[in-house]
Amino acid sequence: MIKKILKKIINSFGYNINKYNKEIQNVNFDELLKEKIKKNPVIFDVGANQGQSIEKYKKIFSNPVIHSFEPIKREFDIMHSKFGNTENIHLNNFALGDKEEYRILNVAAKSSNSSFIKIKSGTKWLEHRSKDKRVEQEKYSESQEVNIKTLDNYFKDKNVQEIDLLKIDTQGYEDKVLIGCQETLKKNKIKAIIVEIMFDNVYEKYFSFSDIEKYINPNDFRMVGIDLINNNLFSGLVFFADVYYFNKKTYNL
Repeated sequence: MIKKILKKIINSFGYNINKYNKEIQNVNFDELLKEKIKKNPVIFDVGANQGQSIEKYKKIFSNPVIHSFEPIKREFDIMHSKFGNTENIHLNNFALGDKEEYRILNVAAKSSNSSFIKIKSGTKWLEHRSKDKRVEQEKYSESQEVNIKTLDNYFKDKNVQEIDLLKIDTQGYEDKVLIGCQETLKKNKIKAIIVEIMFDNVYEKYFSFSDIEKYINPNDFRMVGIDLINNNLFSGLVFFADVYYFNKKTYNL
């Protein structure tokens, strides 16, 4: 009787009550990777910074083979000091992109914000960063010429057989990385992709899903999850997501 009265009151406000399905749970993406990807995976870590992803994947998987790519020399040196002598960890001091070339990288004070794309002036994010004494370095940091290779060429040169997980976090250069691995994608040699998509206007370039998916979906991939940082453009300073794509043939999707 009490339940019916409560339900009537709640319904009067335009809401409804449904029984909770215990089988439906929030997704823990680390557990998802551990469950779906084989135990000793080959991982390409594009945008490795100081090796944070190496630490993460070594915790998730028992014996991963990780190829990491970091173009900033000082960050690469830190990563190398941690993992340079670790078995099955391959460290590369260059970037991946759509063609073999040298380009100017804008190196930010917070190195994880470094990008081939310039930071946009006059944004809320930059205003917020002005409270940090190093904000001018964030906006007008040093420029560094870095070597860029393609994933397709690296894949062939290193005689890699397949990639179980490709993680791309390159601050606005994700599409170029994907263009540079189209041959590998078309041969069905990549099983899962995590790509950061930046929706905010922190940089002079930002993405929509279609900007990324036009390089992924034609190669039999399907989006399986979104790990959001902030959930809309208006209630926060940064709006981006790590988006998970799995190969439909590999995972019967």
